[in-house]
Amino acid sequence: MATQLKSVRPSDLPTKRVRAPDGTVVQLKVVQSDSETLGEDLLAAFRSNVRRIKADQRKRRGDQDAS
Repeated sequence: MATQLKSVRPSDLPTKRVRAPDGTVVQLKVVQSDSETLGEDLLAAFRSNVRRIKADQRKRRGDQDAS
């Protein structure tokens, strides 16, 4: 009997703001280690990070093209 996994969206995860070593403020997704949906939480955080990094890369590429 297979159980259906709960889908966790990145927006479902709490966000924490921390200061990076260079002084910039960075938002991090917080994952609870004792969560019943730990695997789904990690996947959601990973997807969120990849989406943010790709958007930053596209923005930088666009800025270079405009120069």
